[in-house]
Amino acid sequence: MGPPGARRAQIGPERTLRGVSAAPGVACGRAVVLDRAGAHEAKTIPPADRSAELDRARHALEVVAEEMEQIALRLRDAGRHPEADIVETGALMAGDPGLAARVETLVMKSGRPAADALREAAEENAMELAQLGDPFLAERADDVRSLGRRAGARASGLMPGVVSGVLVASTLGPADVAELAINAGGMALAGGGVTAHAAIVARSLGVPMVVGLGPEVLEVEDGEEVVLDGDAGVIFRHPERGRIDAARAEAKRRRIAREQAVANRLQPAQTKDGHRLRILANAASAAEVQEALQQGAEGIGLLRTELLFLDSQAWPPSALQASFLSPILAPLAGRVATVRLLDFGGDKTPPFLRGATGRGIELLLEAPDALRAQLAALVDAGRNVELRILVPMVTSPEQIRAVRDALAQVLDGRSAPQVGAMIETPDAAHRADAIAKECDFLSLGTNDLTQLVLGLDREHSKSAPVTDLRVLRLIDATVRAGKAAGIPVDVCGEAASDPEAMPILVGLGVDELSVAAARVGEVRQSIRELDFKASREAARKGLLDQAADAAGQSG
Repeated sequence: MGPPGARRAQIGPERTLRGVSAAPGVACGRAVVLDRAGAHEAKTIPPADRSAELDRARHALEVVAEEMEQIALRLRDAGRHPEADIVETGALMAGDPGLAARVETLVMKSGRPAADALREAAEENAMELAQLGDPFLAERADDVRSLGRRAGARASGLMPGVVSGVLVASTLGPADVAELAINAGGMALAGGGVTAHAAIVARSLGVPMVVGLGPEVLEVEDGEEVVLDGDAGVIFRHPERGRIDAARAEAKRRRIAREQAVANRLQPAQTKDGHRLRILANAASAAEVQEALQQGAEGIGLLRTELLFLDSQAWPPSALQASFLSPILAPLAGRVATVRLLDFGGDKTPPFLRGATGRGIELLLEAPDALRAQLAALVDAGRNVELRILVPMVTSPEQIRAVRDALAQVLDGRSAPQVGAMIETPDAAHRADAIAKECDFLSLGTNDLTQLVLGLDREHSKSAPVTDLRVLRLIDATVRAGKAAGIPVDVCGEAASDPEAMPILVGLGVDELSVAAARVGEVRQSIRELDFKASREAARKGLLDQAADAAGQSG
């Protein structure tokens, strides 16, 4: 990180590189570029020196295995057992005989330097894993690449040091994230995925991460000042001064908010005038569950089950789903755990469903064996939690009855979990009264609901005006339907943590808010600062005022 890089950072207008949000938060700082395409010099080791070079490569793998074991030990001491398990798997990879054999071939037969042989052998292993149909093994591809890069660095004499700023790399493994998170402000990856282990660890440790930025991000210079927005999934090169100041202020605000959230996690989420709400978390991994509980979440309001299976070649079998769910649900013993059925379709369509026009429960009802397989997995994995099954993209009460019929076939004498519907389409909201009579709870998916009502694409709907009268009327109708049926109504969309929309939702009478794990504490604190009576009056007044404005404009 030298002065030339810093100077280059001031040249040219602001540029935006777009990727995918993998871990929320904002970071600002100098870029630390860990690797680049084509950065390694081609070189051939003379035959007489190859045995010594192979010894160097083997020693590097031993060093990396020891490093990973130490990282895992520190994580375990800190109570972060799921992350420790992930990192320990990396230590086992370092001792893989197949990897060692590939390294030996590359060094002894091809004359590759130790560092290059380690990276190339790891890449070959990763390519094989990535091509497998098993999503669990395919996810390990980035972990293996990370192992190869780490071992290559050790073979070149580069030992781990204190790295600060925004890390830029082609990929990162979970051990890299765990080791570097203490000082790194954020992480920007050319590749990677939101369900990869590196992203899971980043979310758990509160490190902003953007993945899928493409090779262009590897052109960022060492020392160049950048702003990384983990919420929007972008990185800004040559950021304007106003953006830098805003990013620094936001990063500081989030850091202080998390410290306060952990300190106040035992205080109830209760308004100043005594109205109690239940604050739950949205999650897709054990790491997010742990973070949510640390910030005071009372359970999980939305556990997404489809993200791990987006590359599947067939409906996932029951045993595989249960093995995925068990470690996520383990910390939730005795607490509410709301697990959504596979929400395939739209922008989440796996290869075996390509061309299908349905979404969510519609697709599952067309595959009754797959529905029963998932329900069996949920009942098996959720025996120690207050299990709630959430049915996605419901449009009719008949769909809820069909899920209950399928559930009865797999209970085998066990108690039936609660069943609820996601209200995320205008049709469902209009039929909320009938749907609520078949449910134990309702959950408002405000992202899709807003998108469909206002005609926006899904990405824009995340920040769309939920406070638009057309959307609020449907939310209000759903809450009223829940009250009439005597069941709780939850909000699990982005609006649940939006500073403008959340008080209105509370005023309309929702019972639960389910938010991103990193935002649980902030929302709980916001609830404690609200006056419920004032929120209720403001919500009703807002509905009336907007309706009057709309009538005036139409007149």
